[in-house]
Amino acid sequence: MASFEDQLIQAMKRKREAEGLSIRALSAAIGISFSTLARIERGEGQPDNNSKIRLLEWLGADAEAAGLGFENVALVHFRAAKNVQSTTVRTLLKAADCLRRTLGGHNAHRPADEVGDGASEAVSLSKEELEQTAERFRADLGLAPDQPLDSLRIKVEGVTVVGASVSDSLEPSLKAALLGGLSGEWSAMSVPLDADHDEWAVLLNDSHTVERQRVTVLEEFWHILLGHKLTKISRVAEAYGRTYDSAEEHDAYYCASATLLPRAAVAGAVAEKQTSAQIAARFGTSPELVDYRIKRLGLWREHVGKQVQLAPE
Repeated sequence: MASFEDQLIQAMKRKREAEGLSIRALSAAIGISFSTLARIERGEGQPDNNSKIRLLEWLGADAEAAGLGFENVALVHFRAAKNVQSTTVRTLLKAADCLRRTLGGHNAHRPADEVGDGASEAVSLSKEELEQTAERFRADLGLAPDQPLDSLRIKVEGVTVVGASVSDSLEPSLKAALLGGLSGEWSAMSVPLDADHDEWAVLLNDSHTVERQRVTVLEEFWHILLGHKLTKISRVAEAYGRTYDSAEEHDAYYCASATLLPRAAVAGAVAEKQTSAQIAARFGTSPELVDYRIKRLGLWREHVGKQVQLAPE
């Protein structure tokens, strides 16, 4: 009998050809790279669990007809490596259940497939829209345009931030795993505590540096405030995986960086020839985040001092 993976690949190929889709078109539709899909269809590799979830969602009724399926076990946001290990996903899933039990209301135990994955489709914003969104957020906090922000002090209505090391919600074994061997694989997780997504708990990996925590917690805030779809954590063939939306991850991270490092202040610092380390120390971030921000603002040439000129005719 063909394996689960082989049946999945055949079902994918049948539906793709029946709908007249190229591999590139399917790649754009479901968020798996063209090279990965082509390799899978040629039989040169197996889809990882995250890819299986995307393929099963796209197959829909065709998957059920072929006897393929997955257990939809949780809907959350979380910041982790794109191809996070099954063990980490499973542990985060257990932590999400603990948060719902201890912090949630009467809808906390409602099954994930009844809750849904958000009321509407999120819309990717332009660079200027993201900048303006971050600027309005800073203005609502009463910050001056060049004032540093300690994002760990921010209070967002309906959102409870819990440090993993001090959480009373987590069982000791979960806490030990998340802050021990798995710590490098996750940064934060946001869990809806009610069916309407009005109340949230954000579990923060507070074993990371404070600079990393500042951008992480803001990224989770922005996932919630931008109305992003929830990440789907599912079990497929005895392993766990998750969906991943690169556009939404980009928007949340961009807003987080723009909130911590306002563009006017960064542009001024670059004009003054300040180093990334100097800017980072001023705003309480990492130099790597400063570099990301400078590049996204199109100021990298000025920052590294590359002169340009026309050659004589």
